[in-house]
Amino acid sequence: MSRPFRRDGEQIVVSLSAPERAAIAALPEVIEAAGDADGRFAYQAHPDDPGAARRYQELVGEDLASLRAADRAAFAAALGADSLDVELAEAFMRVVGEARIVLASRLGIEEDGWEESASIDDPEIAMLHYLGFLQNALVEVLSNPE
Repeated sequence: MSRPFRRDGEQIVVSLSAPERAAIAALPEVIEAAGDADGRFAYQAHPDDPGAARRYQELVGEDLASLRAADRAAFAAALGADSLDVELAEAFMRVVGEARIVLASRLGIEEDGWEESASIDDPEIAMLHYLGFLQNALVEVLSNPE
């Protein structure tokens, strides 16, 4: 499998084929439809203090939701691009990560090691593997500015 991303100065060159782009085009809608993915998106800043947790949610909850929505919009806009700036590549990576969380939730995956018993013939498992590959490729490219 070819490298889906590579660095060219300040730009991230995207080498995804049309079928690969089509396969991930619906990720923003999949994430949106999942809500909080069985609580997996519900960040708990103060899990042992319900009052502080509630206050944190009041202060940043809407901002986090807005940032996640902005990432999904950026992802959708960037999907057809041949290159991304670093900020857009980071948004792309976050959306791929959220989609992995949604798929893992849908599949009931809660612990590491699921790969050993999962059937790659299952389309959602195959997508989960592919999204992991994409996210890892973006992490490598973004962490090595050349």
